[in-house]
Amino acid sequence: MKKSAFLFLYIAFLILLSAGSVFLILYFYDCSAFFRSLFEGGQGAVIGPVSSGGGFAAQTKFVGRISLYIFMGIIVIQFVAFFLAMTILRLVKKSTEHIDLKLQKLENADIFLDLPLYVGLFGTVASFIVMTFNPQVSRLIAYSSTLIGIIFSVSLRTIVLFPTRQYLLVEKSEHLAGE
Repeated sequence: MKKSAFLFLYIAFLILLSAGSVFLILYFYDCSAFFRSLFEGGQGAVIGPVSSGGGFAAQTKFVGRISLYIFMGIIVIQFVAFFLAMTILRLVKKSTEHIDLKLQKLENADIFLDLPLYVGLFGTVASFIVMTFNPQVSRLIAYSSTLIGIIFSVSLRTIVLFPTRQYLLVEKSEHLAGE
């Protein structure tokens, strides 16, 4: 029962964090002209009359929304990858197997530590879709998704992996000293 309650809280926290991030991004997009200009580009006002729903201004708003959705999707996927890696590392640490097997499993779980980098690369490739409409916004998505992937991956390795490996190595040395 304890494990299922923890898993439920873990998933609820992930959902709350993701939904909160999406809500905050949408709020800033709707309420801040500067934030909106990051996704719609800095083209400025259109000269001359533009009918509603048509023309360059409508295309800019449409591409801005697509860029925003791509960015939000990348952020949510980054959170999922981060939480997945933390869960895998926690399961390895808490397992009842022999310490050598735990250390081998930790080495095997290395792919999960690189997931944020792969998601960042996915964001860079997805930004090429937007590049045909607005190169400025495309660079924002590419750089930010790659940067977030690097930050999350480094955080996983330094904040989660290193202490877990240290804990297991100390546990192994204590086990060997006890024999």
